[in-house]
Amino acid sequence: MMKPAAWIKAVASIPLRAWRTRGFGIHSPFAFKFVNDVLRCRNAYYAYSTIGTSAADRRLYRILLHLAPSAVVRSGPLSPGQHAAIDAALSDTAASPQCHKAVIVSPGSIVGIAYIKRILADGGCAVFTDLRKPDCAEIFSQVYRCGMSFSGIRQAVITGRPSLPHQKFDVLI
Repeated sequence: MMKPAAWIKAVASIPLRAWRTRGFGIHSPFAFKFVNDVLRCRNAYYAYSTIGTSAADRRLYRILLHLAPSAVVRSGPLSPGQHAAIDAALSDTAASPQCHKAVIVSPGSIVGIAYIKRILADGGCAVFTDLRKPDCAEIFSQVYRCGMSFSGIRQAVITGRPSLPHQKFDVLI
């Protein structure tokens, strides 16, 4: 549960996040494409029927499909829809992985901050499933500077690609 001050800050940031989510103020071509084509995608994917109706699970699938990790570390409890999204994305990117490893950080996970930093330093990525929970938000606050990060009120993504600058984009996801 969010503290009242954190909740007020999150609600007050919604107009700026909505503006940024439409691509305004984003000058990196990778970040612009990621926000518009992955995070905000309105198209239907064939794998949605196996994933379910959750927008967050579908977004997780698109994120993993775009970043194309060769392996995914699942830390903490995940929903059946999240497992289905991860499995579908891994099967679709098995032939042409783009990064070494991805770690999925959910509330209640026991993954270490040093481990996530090492994955990001190796060019991997990290996906945070629920920043509303204090343990997940604390881990994110320790590692978001290790790569290009996209953080919403609920979900966040960090990619450690070496060709990208370390920037943080607050978006509405």
